[in-house]
Amino acid sequence: MNWNDLEKHFSAARLGRYSAARGGDTTKAAADYSSNLLLSEAMVPMLNVLEIALRNGIHARLSKLYGRRDWWEAWQGDPGFDWQNKQVTGAKGKLRRNEEPQTVDKVLAELTFGFWSSLFNAQFQDVLWKDLRLVFARCPKAERQRRHISSALNQIRDLRNRVFHHEPLLWLSPELLAQHQIGVMVINWVDPQLGSWLEGHDRLPAAWTVWKGEG
Repeated sequence: MNWNDLEKHFSAARLGRYSAARGGDTTKAAADYSSNLLLSEAMVPMLNVLEIALRNGIHARLSKLYGRRDWWEAWQGDPGFDWQNKQVTGAKGKLRRNEEPQTVDKVLAELTFGFWSSLFNAQFQDVLWKDLRLVFARCPKAERQRRHISSALNQIRDLRNRVFHHEPLLWLSPELLAQHQIGVMVINWVDPQLGSWLEGHDRLPAAWTVWKGEG
């Protein structure tokens, strides 16, 4: 498919970043766009493993803290959890519109990565951190600080959004591989065995090496 056809389907605005990076060489720009697709695909295993493990780890800790599996119900009427309560309401509303039961597992699955990462914000230092730090049982003590965990999760959240909103990944700062490694590090903080398991499914390092070699 030639460049004009790509622009017709993907828009000149979207492809312009690639063309500019290659000094107007549309052949190289088209190859970069293809590489970006492959890199986006290769990011999915790490993001999948991290989000699900984080969600389930938080769920286990907060279920114990509040003594109930639907622990978010304990936040109703608490202004300190106003944004989180709105997210829960939105999740329930989506399930209702789809005529699905509002079970604990269904609500958990509908809550976004942004919801989970928000629980490590500074406002929850005295409310949740003591329990949520246990999600990262294998994190070195010097690193297991709320602000460090929050910073890592927020960076991964931004990267996740770029991947799933089909944004360019080739020219990030820090580089994509470095950001990917942050995600792998957090997974190993949860459980090194999970990190080892991911290695067998993770194609991002190889895909990045291929693109850097071609670039």
